Amino acid sequence: MHVAPSGADLTDLSRMTKLPNGVRVASVDFPGHFVSAAAFVDAGTRHQLPEEAGVCHALDQMAFKSTRSRDAEAIGAQIAAMGSNIGANTSRESTLFQAAVFHKDLPTLVQLFGDCIRNPLFRDDELAEVKENMAWELNEMQFRPDVMLPEMLHQVAYAPPPSSSAAGMATPQGLAQSLLCHPEAVAAITPEMLHAFRARWYRPEQMVLAGVGMPHEQLVEQALAAFGDLPAATTPLPSLPPTQYHGGYHYVNAHALPKNPNPEVMPLTHVYIGFEAPSLNDPDIFAVATLASLMGGGGSFSAGGPGKGMYTRLFTEVMNRHHWIENCHVVQFSYADSGIFGISAAVPPSRETHASILPVLCDQLVNMTTRIGPDELHRAKNQLKSNILMSLESKLVEVEDLGRQIMAHGRRMSATQIGENIDALTAEDLKRVASRIVFGDQRPSPILIPGGWTTPWTPTGNGGPTVVAQGYFEENDLMLQSDRLLAQFDLKPQR
Repeated sequence: MHVAPSGADLTDLSRMTKLPNGVRVASVDFPGHFVSAAAFVDAGTRHQLPEEAGVCHALDQMAFKSTRSRDAEAIGAQIAAMGSNIGANTSRESTLFQAAVFHKDLPTLVQLFGDCIRNPLFRDDELAEVKENMAWELNEMQFRPDVMLPEMLHQVAYAPPPSSSAAGMATPQGLAQSLLCHPEAVAAITPEMLHAFRARWYRPEQMVLAGVGMPHEQLVEQALAAFGDLPAATTPLPSLPPTQYHGGYHYVNAHALPKNPNPEVMPLTHVYIGFEAPSLNDPDIFAVATLASLMGGGGSFSAGGPGKGMYTRLFTEVMNRHHWIENCHVVQFSYADSGIFGISAAVPPSRETHASILPVLCDQLVNMTTRIGPDELHRAKNQLKSNILMSLESKLVEVEDLGRQIMAHGRRMSATQIGENIDALTAEDLKRVASRIVFGDQRPSPILIPGGWTTPWTPTGNGGPTVVAQGYFEENDLMLQSDRLLAQFDLKPQR
């Protein structure tokens, strides 16, 4: 066991206050012409009931529509008057309202967040407009495998296999719920469904208000004005279905899909292979992130340059050696109780490329467990730390990082502490974590991060591979026999 550094971090300027009703307020104060603020609700697509598919997709598009105190036109005029860079989005685990404004507009912004979160009307006419937009988005997304296949990867990984009498995939719930509303579900969304979801999850103890660039006392004052009179919850939160990773195989034959209207788009076969990985709260999360940095990847038309991944393993050992591969990237998703780690690739459609691509990817996955060189480890650590630090130069990124850490851990780990935890990793740590992911090594992490930051993760399923692919498949195509191709690598079997 090795213990991560635990010294006090004098560079961390964040402060947090919990209001009497349970709303948490966190801030970092440093000078600048603008402030950024974000309101988080600990509710995302995994909190939807199966019959609520698409509700979160609709909620983020209804974020700044009419409330009980003003209509959407007045809200739009107020946003324009602030000159605000404002938006809302929903992930699998949370909903975010975020903006950057001048210092003088902070009270107006926080009040706007409070009004839109607490008092939405969900008018029929506005929802109808949003549903039209959702339908248009979904029509466009069918030509975006890079967007659709990660959603499919989650559904196959976390949805239970269908019964022998059912066709297709089982009804998704939890982490299997898509960020995008399925086309057939758009018409079924009603204002009542949106109100019901909010009533269950939009509670004070589920909310965080984060800010960067203002005195902490000022943000607390504004939070009290906007959220302070929200009644504290008197009933327990609804329970979520337990996460269970199942894995499996799913293929989409592009012959059955509409043809892309853009003739310049090259037909490609896209494939993703992933495994269950340690959760966001596991001590190995820094090793998982460093492993992702080491594997990296890129595309065949990359011109190089800082941060382009030209020296990552998937570029040097896949892209540079297999000219027929158009792009190859590491895939990493981390959640409170599970995660997915793997590799994606795109190749021109042919029997030869379909037969060859999965063995190439599996070879890379297996090599992670036995071979981590000192130079590439050093480069991966520096690349990861550099990406973190350069990203945090944006106040919008920093406020999102602050809020998400408060939701996940109840406090913030500074960039300095994160860097120390990354620096403490060894090649053996990365190989061990790779074995946890690819071969199902059940040994818990020996890394101890003091202060209660982490909780050891236990795999939620059998850990077998998840493979999803979309392409032009022919009869007896070897891509459709992925389980046989993977068997030669002794990967964890499906049970």
